[in-house]
Amino acid sequence: MEQERVKAAVKKAGDYIDKLTIKSKENVPQAVLSSQDKFFTWDNEKRSPLSKDFLYDYSYYNGVVMEGLYDIYQAAPEQGKAYYDYVKAYLDGLMKQEDGRWTLDFERSGYIDCHGADCYKTAALFERFSQGDDAYGQVAEMLYRHLTDEAYVNSIGHKPCLENMPKELGHNYWHSWRKAPQYKIWLDGIYMLQPFLSHHGARIGDERQLALVQERLDWVADTLLAPNGMYYHAGNGKEDVCNFFWTRAIGWYGMAMVDVMEVLPEAYMDKRKAALKRYVDGMLKYQLESGIWTNLADMPATETNRPESSGTAMMSYVILKGVRKGWLDASYQEKGIRAFVGLAEEKLDEEGLKDIYLKASANGTNNYEDTRYYLTDEGKGSGPFIMAYSEMLYL
Repeated sequence: MEQERVKAAVKKAGDYIDKLTIKSKENVPQAVLSSQDKFFTWDNEKRSPLSKDFLYDYSYYNGVVMEGLYDIYQAAPEQGKAYYDYVKAYLDGLMKQEDGRWTLDFERSGYIDCHGADCYKTAALFERFSQGDDAYGQVAEMLYRHLTDEAYVNSIGHKPCLENMPKELGHNYWHSWRKAPQYKIWLDGIYMLQPFLSHHGARIGDERQLALVQERLDWVADTLLAPNGMYYHAGNGKEDVCNFFWTRAIGWYGMAMVDVMEVLPEAYMDKRKAALKRYVDGMLKYQLESGIWTNLADMPATETNRPESSGTAMMSYVILKGVRKGWLDASYQEKGIRAFVGLAEEKLDEEGLKDIYLKASANGTNNYEDTRYYLTDEGKGSGPFIMAYSEMLYL
């Protein structure tokens, strides 16, 4: 691809990210977290501030935006100090001291220990920010215990790692815990949980947890991989799947793989590298000439099944990170660049990043083509786009 197009796309994306975050007058972490009436503008699933229902300020879509900014800082520490400070202000605003230890402020954050996988994505950011037994590490330790301590009883009287992590599902956690969902394992939930569990487990030397992470990824690769090379959105086994190939769900799973691979023992890596290559090869068959994937990846582009931003950003991140880490051959890099440039040229304008699909329930029906759900600057798309941008900085 022409270098001028690449440079223009990176510049355009950087300006967008700054406008959305560190230069925004609305998206100021201290102001948003201190007010019941304010939300980040990328939060298009706003909860009632008076009831503070689950995933309030601590939502996973806030988490992926902030983690993307931290990725920028890691890619370019000197230039990225403003992003570090921004993320730190967000994390600091979610914490409080209790009995001499730091913990999440459950009231302010909206954290609920019985909700399910979505309540744990932002835990990965606390883990990444931690230098050990500091405030961030203490929060990460508490969240890790809620997921892995067999003696821990949550607020509705359940033991999550005994009751919601069945052996027959590869010891994967149910996506939702408050009731048994139709499909217990979602690709979405793999990303919400496994990067955090693997990184914290590696830091404290929890070999059992790392073995479980490997088992969970193997179960997905063995169970939800379809004959067309893509992955079903969700399932309970090979004969009981949610038979839709939603690009964002597949993207979540890909991001889980490359984030987990950073810390898995070397003995597990041959299997993971093979799985990553199989995953990328399956998806590349459906990449459009523009570099973008449609919302339902195996279906043609239409007004209801549009070329979609969040899943495409995830695929760009997965491919570029896989190449940078040496897990994918360098020949794949051009595909990841083309995805990023395609988004910058076709989906990013003065209004923001367009055609981010809001949500889709893994309930066996086609709820992936509701035109009301194509939004601009929704966090589940802006966050992965920022992550993909961070990978472009390494280039």
